[in-house]
Amino acid sequence: MLRTNLQACLLAGLSCCAWACIGDDLADTGTGESNSTQSTAPEDTTGDGDGDVCNTAETTTVEACPAIIGEGFCSEGGIHVDQDSAIDWGNNPPHSGDHYPTWEKWGEHDTPVPRGNWVHNMEHGGIVLVYNCPDGCDAELDTLRMVLDMRTDSRILITEDPLLDGPPFAAVSWTWVHEFDTPVLDELLCFVDQHFNHAPENVP
Repeated sequence: MLRTNLQACLLAGLSCCAWACIGDDLADTGTGESNSTQSTAPEDTTGDGDGDVCNTAETTTVEACPAIIGEGFCSEGGIHVDQDSAIDWGNNPPHSGDHYPTWEKWGEHDTPVPRGNWVHNMEHGGIVLVYNCPDGCDAELDTLRMVLDMRTDSRILITEDPLLDGPPFAAVSWTWVHEFDTPVLDELLCFVDQHFNHAPENVP
């Protein structure tokens, strides 16, 4: 009887081992890693820019605009820094990143708005139209003003930006940039409609 019980225990133990091996095989994904649930680092949604996740703002699908206007970038974060302090952005013009604690009023500005302020405007979901025309560009500015007049429900800021070092004009939203030599009204309207209010905050 003792011998029979020992045999039964041995068989039961081998059976358990076999099932454990089979279970391991089923859990193997083919990459040598277990298929069991593992904790992973949370997605970088805080806007601090130090994670591995590329956070590019979403866009709105607009039937009249078959193509997305602008180039999307990874967010550089959104930390508030002291007013008038130096900020090093990774792109010119900036599309996100550190910025000043205050933002400027919407509409057209007669004097250049500091970048640190209008980046804050973009964090609130707005669109910024910037230009650098040392020799003047009155006709082109009229097109930017038409965008402002035709999209009164959107938050838009127009300002000169002497730091632009590429094309003389750019439309910028949170993580999106559209640079151009000559304003095209339909393109700019599409940019506003596609990118307005896609930012970390929705603040008027």
